[in-house]
Amino acid sequence: MEKYSIISYLADKDALTVQWADGHTSVFYYIYLRDNCPSLQNIHENGQKITETAQLDPDIRPAYTELIKNETIAPYDFLTIVWERDGHESNFSAGWLRDHCLSKQEIEKRKARNELFEPIELWDSTLGIGVPQAEYHQVNEDKTSLTVWLEYVRRYGFAVLNNLASTSLALSPRTDNPYRDPAPTLQLLHCLQNEVQGGDTIVADGFKVATMLRTAHPGLFELLSTIPVNFRFRDKDHWIERKVTIIGLNPQKELHSLRFNNRSIQAFEMDNELIPQFYRAYQTFARMLDDPAYQVRFKMIPGQLFIADNERILHGRTSFDRKEGKRHLQGTYADRDGLLSKLRILKQGLNP
Repeated sequence: MEKYSIISYLADKDALTVQWADGHTSVFYYIYLRDNCPSLQNIHENGQKITETAQLDPDIRPAYTELIKNETIAPYDFLTIVWERDGHESNFSAGWLRDHCLSKQEIEKRKARNELFEPIELWDSTLGIGVPQAEYHQVNEDKTSLTVWLEYVRRYGFAVLNNLASTSLALSPRTDNPYRDPAPTLQLLHCLQNEVQGGDTIVADGFKVATMLRTAHPGLFELLSTIPVNFRFRDKDHWIERKVTIIGLNPQKELHSLRFNNRSIQAFEMDNELIPQFYRAYQTFARMLDDPAYQVRFKMIPGQLFIADNERILHGRTSFDRKEGKRHLQGTYADRDGLLSKLRILKQGLNP
């Protein structure tokens, strides 16, 4: 990581302004810093966020700030913030702060730095290499062959292969796998065991809540349906991410899909001036989704199967005590168009 040096900072009423040695200036709204604090109390060791964004005070302020410039302690400067009310301490390295600066210049610089691929290649019937393909045994045994074959898929869009929640914590309502593109459109959960008192399933109609948001707060709805955010899942073997709006509309501006998952959403990247209002939009929508007035709760029993439209219905669960017994739900995903196809055939048979 490139080393950056902080010359000075100013903690004013709403934001922290950082002056860098290279002449750059960064402005960080306090709610953005508290929401994205890199501490283990805020980010689980698996990389997922613990803090619920919707529960943060939009007017949060620091009680204490300090710039630490001791090279023997860290390879770069640190800014320490102790927050009012909860007393939580956040330590932001200069590298972290610069890598999260929301100026257009820095966003473009990060985009260029993180670009791993050349542009895709458009083609027609004159595709020069013919059908991109590989042999199964080569791809299975040789990483270079696998890399070449996967690059075929990325660059040309197709290729041929020839062959001679695991904790007991409560979960706020969410859609699954928003970092996948496309995201699974149907989720199925099969209850195999459920011997605990808690762990009730929570469901909310995201389209209903979004419609209410659109009516009551059209400006906030506009932000969530036009400004994309990044969702990510990453471990030692996988790096899956997708940048997409939380509320998806079709060309007629009708509700089409929802992506909402506080645990996999990443730090917002947008024009800095939009941060306060976007947080208001996000928090308003999240609190509505978490409002019992929009939820149905029920307890699954062994033998039951739960199926939901993963782009409309948000699901969660209440907390439970593992010591009370076993709770095992087996999940899988399917495509919504298969379900609709089956439904059309069935209706056609009933109304020939």
